[in-house]
Amino acid sequence: MAWQSVDVKIKNKGWGAMIKASDSVVEFSVSAACKIKAGDAVECGDETYKVISIEDIAQRGETLVLTCEGKSDDKSKAGGASDSSGSEDV
Repeated sequence: MAWQSVDVKIKNKGWGAMIKASDSVVEFSVSAACKIKAGDAVECGDETYKVISIEDIAQRGETLVLTCEGKSDDKSKAGGASDSSGSEDV
C-alpha cells in the first residue's frame, strides 16, 4: 500500500500525518513536534495503534516515522477440520 494522508490524534492533539499499512505493522510519518515516544498511542479514525519504534528521518528532528503494531483481529487462529474417519469405537 502506498502512503496516504490522514489526520491522527497523539496525546489528545490533532496532527496531519501519512500512513502506510502492511499485514503486520502500520507506519505513520508525523512531525517531530508531536513529542511521541515508543509505547504511546496513535489514534487514526476508529483505531488506536501502539508505537513500537520511532525513526528520525534524515536525523534533523523534523519528521518521525512511527512503526506501530498492526490491527489484530480477535478471531481464533485454530485451523483444520476434525477428521472422524477411521475413529470408530469397536
